[in-house]
Amino acid sequence: MRRLFPILLFLFPALAQVVVEPGWVRLVPPVVPDTAAYLTLVNRGQTPLRLVGAETPVASRVSLHRDHQEHKGGHAVLGMRPLPYVEVPPGGKVAFRPGGYHLMLEGLKRPLKAGEKVELTLLFQGGLKVKVVLPVERR
Repeated sequence: MRRLFPILLFLFPALAQVVVEPGWVRLVPPVVPDTAAYLTLVNRGQTPLRLVGAETPVASRVSLHRDHQEHKGGHAVLGMRPLPYVEVPPGGKVAFRPGGYHLMLEGLKRPLKAGEKVELTLLFQGGLKVKVVLPVERR
């Protein structure tokens, strides 16, 4: 297998380019249909990585979002906006965390349980797919 790994990296250089640091999925009450997933993407390559979506068997849809704050009438209004993609610069990282970028798991197919593991497939421009498994946590 050790001999095969360098060949795979030669044939699929993007495999060596992306590293996913541990993350988590937010535990929500059973009546809440959506939740968020958080992780950190590290780009070890010399070209940008563009995350364009994700899939999971536990939700109907996964979309990319970023929290934002606007000031209207002297009040701060918190919200989130969908994004078409998130770009990770060469040699850089992007953290998906509360108050910033996150993956919205929309239309949960069933309530999630604390400690459960959720599989996500991250979809990158160019066809790269990276599977990650994140624990469901109450934070």
